[in-house]
Amino acid sequence: MTAEKWQLGEAIRSARMRKGLTQEALAELLDITPIHLKNMESSRRKPSVPLLFEMMELLEFSVDALVFPDRETGGSIHTTGLTPEECEAVERLVDVMRKRKN
Repeated sequence: MTAEKWQLGEAIRSARMRKGLTQEALAELLDITPIHLKNMESSRRKPSVPLLFEMMELLEFSVDALVFPDRETGGSIHTTGLTPEECEAVERLVDVMRKRKN
């Protein structure tokens, strides 16, 4: 099993657990069987793209870090709807947080 396949299954499982959902509860929300979810979490099966997007929305997680492991930043900030001043404030906050992290 490749590391990438294992990481996706682990990311799904971790996100489900952070939300406090059982496999049965999440499977019901996704309209799939618990066995199907168990197989995805154990990396025996991969989710379809539509199912993956549904899981990402329900569980509030992103697979960016799994798909693009070489990117320097781990996430993105969407600034749609913000004024230029608000965008600038967000950029300054991100810069301060990055400096704090180092």
